[in-house]
Amino acid sequence: MNLKFTMAKAKILIVEDELIVAKDIQNMLHRLSYDARDICISGEDALKLIKTEPPDLVLMDIILKGRMNGIQAAREIRRKYDLPIIFLSAYANINYINRAKAAEPYGYILKPIDEKSLRIPIELALAKHAHYKQQELEADEALRESEDRHRVIVENISEGIFMQDKTGNITYVNERLLKMLDCDEEQVLGNSIHGCLGDRMIVDNHHPDISNNGWNPYELTWKRKDGSFVYMMFSPKPIYDEKRRLKGSVTVATDITERRKMELELKRSEEELRRLSQYIQSVRERESQRIAREIHDELGQKLTALKMDLSWLSQRIVLSDVGQIRYSRKVEAMSNLIDKTIQTVQKICSELRPGLLDDLGLIPAIEWLAQDFQKRTGIICRTRFNCDELELDPALATAIFRISQEALTNAARHSMATRVAISLMQRSLSLELKIRDNGKGIKERDIFSPSSLGLMGMRERVWPFGGEFNIYGKSAKGTTVFVKIPLQKAAG
Repeated sequence: MNLKFTMAKAKILIVEDELIVAKDIQNMLHRLSYDARDICISGEDALKLIKTEPPDLVLMDIILKGRMNGIQAAREIRRKYDLPIIFLSAYANINYINRAKAAEPYGYILKPIDEKSLRIPIELALAKHAHYKQQELEADEALRESEDRHRVIVENISEGIFMQDKTGNITYVNERLLKMLDCDEEQVLGNSIHGCLGDRMIVDNHHPDISNNGWNPYELTWKRKDGSFVYMMFSPKPIYDEKRRLKGSVTVATDITERRKMELELKRSEEELRRLSQYIQSVRERESQRIAREIHDELGQKLTALKMDLSWLSQRIVLSDVGQIRYSRKVEAMSNLIDKTIQTVQKICSELRPGLLDDLGLIPAIEWLAQDFQKRTGIICRTRFNCDELELDPALATAIFRISQEALTNAARHSMATRVAISLMQRSLSLELKIRDNGKGIKERDIFSPSSLGLMGMRERVWPFGGEFNIYGKSAKGTTVFVKIPLQKAAG
C-alpha cells in the first residue's frame, strides 16, 4: 500500500471562521509535524485555494461565514477534487451528524480539540484515503489491461464489430469491418450502416428490430468498389443502462459470401438434378409406354394367333382314335399355357403403362389399380373422387398414378394394414391426393432415410408442378400420404 499521505509532512488545510480556534488547531498540527500553513475562513476561499494548491486533507468547520456552510463546501470539494475531509463542530446534535454524512466525511471531531483527539482521526483518514486511491489505481490499471486485451481480440478476430447509439449512429468500428465495408473510419463513425453503403446496397433483407426482448439477425448484400458482391449476416445485441433503458447496440458482422455462393451453387445443382430426374422419368414413361404397346401388339397378337391355330388343330383330332387322345390332351395343355402367357403379358403391359391411363384417364386407372391391389394382396382398398370432369395435364396424371402405385406397394410390403383408402379431391384452389392405411405406421427415421428411394421418387414427381408432398404416420394407427397440387398447375 502506498502510505505517503500518512507521513509527518502531510499537507492539511484548515477551514475555520474563528481565527483564534484556527490558530490553535494550526499550532497543534505543527507540533504533530503536519504541514498546516493555510487557513481559510469560508468555503469559497477554500475552493479557490484548493484549485491552485490542493492539500492532502481538509479540516472543515461546519458553521462558516459566507454563502456556503461547511457541509456545502465539503460536497463541492469531494465532487471536484476527491479530497478526504474531517468535520469540526462544537455540536453533537444528531441532525448535524446526519447532514454531515451526506458529504461523505472521513471523520467528525467535536470541539474543544486536543492533540490526541486530532491526530488519530487524521492518521486514519489519510490512511483510508491512501487505500482508496491505491484501489482506484489498481482498478484503473486492471481496466486498462482489460480494455487493451479486448481491443487486441476485437481488432484481430475474423468478424466485423461495431457499436451504435440508440439513434443508429456508429460510435465504434473495428478494422475488419472497415475492410468489409470498403470504407475509411471517418466515413463510418457518426453514420449508420445503410448510410455508409449508400447506393452500393443491393439487397436489404431485414432491418434490426426488437422482438421478444431480443434483436433478430439480418442480412445485407452490397457491391464493393471493384464490382464484386458481399453477403453479410449482422447479429445485433441491445445495450441497456442500469435502469434497463436502451443505450444502443453492439453488432457482429459475419461475411457469408462464400457460404452464399456455395448455397446458390448447391441450389443450382439441385435444380439441375431435379430437371434431369424429371427428364429421366419422362423418358422412362415414354419408353414404358412404347414397350407396353409393342408387347401388346406384337407378342399379344402372336399368342392370340397361336391360340387360334391350336383351336383349329384340336377340332381336327379324331377323338375316337385312341392314339390321338394323347395329342388332344397335349393341345389342351398348350392352350392353357398360352392363356397364362397372355395373362402374364397383360400384367407386364399394365405394370409398364396401364392402357386405361392413356385411353380413359386417371380416375379409371386408379380404380383399376385399387381393384388389382385388393385382388393381389387381400387388403381392402376403397376409392373416392370428386374431380371426374377435371382435365388434367397428362404428365401430372402420370405422376399422381405413379405416386398412388408406389404408396400401395409400400402399404403391401411394410404396413401390415387390412384397409387402404384412396381419395382424389378437387378443392377451391388445389387438387388433393390422400392415401391412408390402418397399418403399423411409418417411423420418422424411415421418412427421411437416404435409403427410402421410393419416398424420394414421390417427392420428386410433385416438384415440377409446385406441389406439396407429405407423409406421416402414427404407431399402430397407420400411414398417410398427402399430395397437394395448385389447380393452375393441374389443368391440361
